[in-house]
Amino acid sequence: MKKRPWKSSLTAIMLGAMIVQGGTAAWAAEPSTPTVVAPTVNYGLTKDIRAAIKSVGKTPTATGSQLAVTVRLYNGGTTQNRVPEHELRVQTSNGISYTLKPSASNKASLQPKEIAELVYFAAIDSKEIGKIESLSFVNVDLYAYPKVETTLLSMPTNQVWYGGTGSAALESIASAGWGQEFTISGVNSGLTYKTVESSLQNTATGRVAVVTVLVNNPGAGRETVPAFRVDAQSESKNYEGKRTEVAPVVLAAGETTYIHYAIPVESDVTLTNVVVLSTDTFVPKDGGQPSELATAKLAINWPVDGASTTAAAYTIGKPITFNAQAKVIDKSTEVSLMELHLHENPGEGYKTAVAKFKLTNTSTTPVATPAFLTELTSKLGASYQGVRQTNVTTMLNPGLSYVVSYSYIVPQSEDSESFALKILDAQAAAPYTTTIAALQTDVQKETTDNIISLYPIDVTFKDISVSMQYALGTYSYKVKLDLSISQAPNVVVDNNFSKLRFEIVDSLGRVVGSKDASFNGPNKLISGSQIIDATGANLDQFSSPFTINVYEAIDTPTGVAKRLIKVMK
Repeated sequence: MKKRPWKSSLTAIMLGAMIVQGGTAAWAAEPSTPTVVAPTVNYGLTKDIRAAIKSVGKTPTATGSQLAVTVRLYNGGTTQNRVPEHELRVQTSNGISYTLKPSASNKASLQPKEIAELVYFAAIDSKEIGKIESLSFVNVDLYAYPKVETTLLSMPTNQVWYGGTGSAALESIASAGWGQEFTISGVNSGLTYKTVESSLQNTATGRVAVVTVLVNNPGAGRETVPAFRVDAQSESKNYEGKRTEVAPVVLAAGETTYIHYAIPVESDVTLTNVVVLSTDTFVPKDGGQPSELATAKLAINWPVDGASTTAAAYTIGKPITFNAQAKVIDKSTEVSLMELHLHENPGEGYKTAVAKFKLTNTSTTPVATPAFLTELTSKLGASYQGVRQTNVTTMLNPGLSYVVSYSYIVPQSEDSESFALKILDAQAAAPYTTTIAALQTDVQKETTDNIISLYPIDVTFKDISVSMQYALGTYSYKVKLDLSISQAPNVVVDNNFSKLRFEIVDSLGRVVGSKDASFNGPNKLISGSQIIDATGANLDQFSSPFTINVYEAIDTPTGVAKRLIKVMK
């Protein structure tokens, strides 16, 4: 039988307007937004059934080659139609034809207006298959002698994935730049995609490349993100990715969302490309295990310097703008960075940075406290993971603000006066992180007068002195304070808030006494005169004069983080 290309204008209009279950994608219609891949061409298999090539792939193996083909069928009739008996054959440029095995899950008939995908596979013990030029549906009459073969439909293969590594393996598929919008050729979907972020993250099991893809539904109905894979590639190796979202991702009309792919890579690899692959499942008829067949559709260059969210200039105290798809922070919760300090730690082998965030509930009902992560990046590109304070209130009451602190341990050589501060979501692509905001801000300088700021509290030291007593062979120390304390309105200071730590250091550099003092509770610091007991080490001698180091102390899961805020002699 002669092949029958489907070229009827009327039929094309009808097929382009058909409604696909789960969305309103036009099957083989031109997409509504610019794309980097060509539309799928459709052909007539029978009077009512149309066929289109979804994917064709030839992948090298250790002993030969694997051939994988997926064909989409559409029943445009008004009654159930049986798929004609056939073999699926691949014709190559060297004149050889290969017959592929059908998946046990292939449908034998289609309901009216139904779309189905037929999957075929073959393992060939040869590496000399050549270029694939066409596919054929061939009916074989085994009851005739000699047997009679009838070609029901032959379709040219305009896009074939020839698997392999390096840039040469990508020559047969479309390409796009990072951040360019694309669709996936052959996949029955009207969704559009865009790569927006890449990062290399170290985990307990090794290094992982995490790629974030923005999905947009420009159609008029709900649509589910189809199965596809995102891999990474170097010049010598391919690295298989996996979507972190387990549940189906469904988008309403006009909705956008993020999906994420985790790609395990080697620690010293230099990535060159991201490869988008359509995936299908082949089920052997002999009862073997199903296998995934992946066919590359699009190559996207890996950004040379990564593709994290660009850090925008930020003014301390201003509300932070998060990306529209961020779900870890409630829309009614306003987040502001109120402090960022970097300071020395006398007696320690490192510096400490402290970032303090104000969380404000702008709604009329309580909301959950957002659990985000943070990361500082220096001028030289070194990144430091933040450690959140140990205790944080679980709910934010309306009209009030709460303070949450993050500390960062950095080397003594770190001298950056400005940092990029990333706010990270640890839930969307768990167990990996994604960036939901990035700020570029300067480190604040400590004041040189007697006023210190521990937002939302300002403490003025009017006087401070140390007294010493000797009894039973040891010395004890007391610190006399005269303070003035003020607090910003509508900002809660509870048991989770940081404390002041007073350390008494003698002339030999020994800490002879220390005391933590809180801003709440029965023994809290108050405006006016007060005395606190700072007895510490049991020393039978002392060396004056004394120095008092005043720290802000924050409890974290890894211990107490200290910010040196005042040295008094």
